[in-house]
Amino acid sequence: MNKYNFDNIVDRRNTSSHKWNVKENELPMWVADMDYAVLPEVVTAIKDRADISAYGYTEVPEEFFSCYCAWWKKRHHVIFSPYKMIFSTGVVAALDSIFKHLLPSHSGVVLLTPIYHTFFHCVENNNHQAISCPLINNGEQYFIDFVSLENLLKQDNVKAFLLCNPHNPIGRIWEKEELRKIAELCSKYDVLLISDEIHCDIVEPGYQYVPISSVCDNAITLISPTKAFNLAGLQTSCIVCPNIEIHYALQKAVYMDDVGEPNYFACSANIAAYTYGEQWLDEMNEYVYQNKKYFIDFINKEIPQLSVCDNKATYMLWVNISSISQNSRQFCDELRKETGLFVSPGAQFGLGGEGHFRINIATSLTNVKDACLRLKTFVQNYGKNH
Repeated sequence: MNKYNFDNIVDRRNTSSHKWNVKENELPMWVADMDYAVLPEVVTAIKDRADISAYGYTEVPEEFFSCYCAWWKKRHHVIFSPYKMIFSTGVVAALDSIFKHLLPSHSGVVLLTPIYHTFFHCVENNNHQAISCPLINNGEQYFIDFVSLENLLKQDNVKAFLLCNPHNPIGRIWEKEELRKIAELCSKYDVLLISDEIHCDIVEPGYQYVPISSVCDNAITLISPTKAFNLAGLQTSCIVCPNIEIHYALQKAVYMDDVGEPNYFACSANIAAYTYGEQWLDEMNEYVYQNKKYFIDFINKEIPQLSVCDNKATYMLWVNISSISQNSRQFCDELRKETGLFVSPGAQFGLGGEGHFRINIATSLTNVKDACLRLKTFVQNYGKNH
């Protein structure tokens, strides 16, 4: 018997929600946050914090780091030291500090594409070069081209490799041997290895993500409960940095960039999620998995012109539209204009993204069914009009 009801989603229209600031007939399934009510203990923690009624500057309590350590030990079988951890207001903020302060100016940063589009901005806004290493797609799944990756990492100007584990937007859980190869290549060519693992807890039942720290003791790992527990608006994350010299430099960097101090509610919500959220997370993952099965079955039966990438992680699906369109921006713009369904064009995610779109299914099954019908109607008409 499930404890939580994920059919009953939160109505966020007219609440200054970035996702739901849309027209009345529109169904937003683009940005990566969930429509589910958060864990009740998180709400209680925030209310208890609010009851203090003095919202001054806040320090990071020791329990913030210890709850991460306990969670990763229990859920992911990895031992973290709280003394190797740094608070940051978010993974993107942490990346900005890393690129701004730890790399020589005009460095090359290698990315496996298609990949989360904001990574390109983080690299380029800090006067570095984003270098794409396109993934290999066999029609069902994506794989790393290690020959191309090594050729890029050996270039003199390349100083960092940014991994997304699990990978956004394709939802790929990287295997231990793949991670080991990545770590060995970065070590061989003295390239800083950074791993964004913010989606790590959102996996299909029966599957487990592999932390980069399980194969490498010198990587910078970026982690947070914000995706798994729907806390993105509270702006909280943790940097795990085993190297003492880099840790010192990075702690100094986040303070210089004013992203090293938490907002008043961030740590309390974070601690509550990792302390009480295990059952909520398991039930959420099961619900999202059922949404995914429905969506994929519908595509296979009703819209066979499209296909969905086989993924085991995240609450996003990567949909191949290349048989009817290579222009994902045009496709998604027209889809939204004609049906109200709002998804993310694959072109945003760099090389390999064209001919695809990303859709967020962390919503009610009712909304997923609605999205399927809108998409079917649009594709039927799209074939007639293009």
